[in-house]
Amino acid sequence: MTYSARVDRDHPICLVFMIDQSDSMCEPLAGDRHHPKDSAVSEILNGVLYELILRCVKSSQEGPRPYFAVAVIGYGTDPDGQAQVRSALHGPLATRDLVWTPELAEHPLRVDRRPTPSGKGEVTRPVWLEPYTSGGTPMCAAFDRVGRIVSAWIDEYPTSFPPIVINVTDGEATDGNPERWAERVKGLRSADGNPLLFNIHLSSDPTPPVLFSSSAASLRDDYAIRLFDMSSELPDFMLDAARSQGFDAQPHARGFGINADLRSMVNFLNVGTAIGKLLR
Repeated sequence: MTYSARVDRDHPICLVFMIDQSDSMCEPLAGDRHHPKDSAVSEILNGVLYELILRCVKSSQEGPRPYFAVAVIGYGTDPDGQAQVRSALHGPLATRDLVWTPELAEHPLRVDRRPTPSGKGEVTRPVWLEPYTSGGTPMCAAFDRVGRIVSAWIDEYPTSFPPIVINVTDGEATDGNPERWAERVKGLRSADGNPLLFNIHLSSDPTPPVLFSSSAASLRDDYAIRLFDMSSELPDFMLDAARSQGFDAQPHARGFGINADLRSMVNFLNVGTAIGKLLR
């Protein structure tokens, strides 16, 4: 385990977000009965994509640099129960799995204007994905597609920091056991290490969330243990990021969360994309 390769234009990084788009994602998120899970995920991920673009801006004289290639893969099923696994981005970027940060900057679906918290003035918010739900949870099919994306990336960029995959879901897979598919993704390898796979479970239940645990001993059911086992350990710099967010992240803590509410989902994604120290 190294995870020390610097990120620059010659050695970019691949980030893959897997988004559960099953019908149950219409249910309210824990602690916010007026905020459905699908809307919360879209809003937060739009913010994450915007933040990634800003990290790639090194000078006011040039646009964002191509440090990140991003995939947002949604998974659900059609009315006949067939898996639908495809890019969750909208607009001209929807036809490709991976898009670069300069392309994201150039092609948002739209730009929303919202009042500032103080009520004085407005802020602009680019939007690339919208809430969408349909059917079941074909997580195995989603990991299959993501594995092919990750494998192709490592073939093209074998010395770069390994891809990071973040799976956001609210339920169990409806097309089998995703563990072996997740292991296939994690079993790939670049010169700098294996891909990192993180899993976060969203909840409608007010049960306190569990994030960045180093042991499955406190987990209550087989589903939670499965997600824990599927998740990669945090590299040292992500452990530092988790601690800076107030988590008591111990050595061997995993990129795992269950029963997440809005705040814990934001914190989880901040840690999972905490690669600022690696940017040149």
